[in-house]
Amino acid sequence: MGFLGDMILLAHPIGASLLLYWFYRQYKWKMKRIENPDLFTLENHAKNGRLLAKFATIVVAIAFAANVYNAHIHQQSLLQGLTPNSLHGWTGPLGLVLLWCMVLWGESALKQKENGESYQHSKSKHSRAADFIIAVMTIHAFLGFLYVFVII
Repeated sequence: MGFLGDMILLAHPIGASLLLYWFYRQYKWKMKRIENPDLFTLENHAKNGRLLAKFATIVVAIAFAANVYNAHIHQQSLLQGLTPNSLHGWTGPLGLVLLWCMVLWGESALKQKENGESYQHSKSKHSRAADFIIAVMTIHAFLGFLYVFVII
C-alpha cells in the first residue's frame, strides 16, 4: 500500500486520539475552574468547545476519506466507501451530531445567562450530553482500537 496509504489510514486514529484527550480536558473544565477560576473562564470553555467540534468534524471527514481510499484500493464502489459498515463507523457520525447539539445547548445556556434569563435547562442538557458523549467516545475508541487490527 505504501507510505502515503498508511498515512491516510492512520490520520483518523491519530486525530481521534488527540480529540479524545482534548474532549476529556474540556469535560473536566468544571473541576479545573473551581481550582483556578482565573485561568479556566467560561469564555475559554465556549471557545474551546466550538474549536473541538470543528476539529471533530475534520476527524470524521478524514475517517470517511480513509474509507473511500480503502474502498478504492480494494476496487469497491464509492458508496461502499462512504457507508459505515460497522458499529464503530456508525458511532462516529452519531457522536459528531451529538457534539454539535451539545455545542448549541452550551451556547444557548451562555446567551441565556448573559441576558439574565434562566439557563438551567440548557445547561443541564449541555452537561448530560457531555456525559453521554464521553460514553459514546469511549465505546467508539475501543471499537476503533479493535478495528485497526481488522484493517492491518
